Amino acid sequence: MSQKLIRTLLHLAQADGDISGSELALIYKIAMEKNLPMFEVEQLIRNPPSEQEELDELTKEERFEYIYTLILMMKMDAKLDHREEALCASYAESLGYDVKVIPELLEMISSDDQLSDNKQALKKAAQKFLK
Repeated sequence: MSQKLIRTLLHLAQADGDISGSELALIYKIAMEKNLPMFEVEQLIRNPPSEQEELDELTKEERFEYIYTLILMMKMDAKLDHREEALCASYAESLGYDVKVIPELLEMISSDDQLSDNKQALKKAAQKFLK
């Protein structure tokens, strides 16, 4: 799951045409938390995916982690790009969420500092949008 999450984040980060330093920092932070070898992360960064990852085999908990992390990634460079929003909406649907989960969580997630703060409230809010 870890490598797939990093590929998904890279796919979203490059949607606006530029992977920012703050987006890369989040990718490295998550890779370290997931104990993914840095050489694998470097390979993925050098060759980011050009297509959306298949996410249908994820558990309910993993689906929440993905949507949470994708929305956090959208906020990392402090600019919401319509291409990122559209791609995030596509990922939300493939994760089994209504796309309305995006604005709800965007409002609740303010920055990287919240990686572990108030996650239960975020999960509860996201559950309302599961199909």
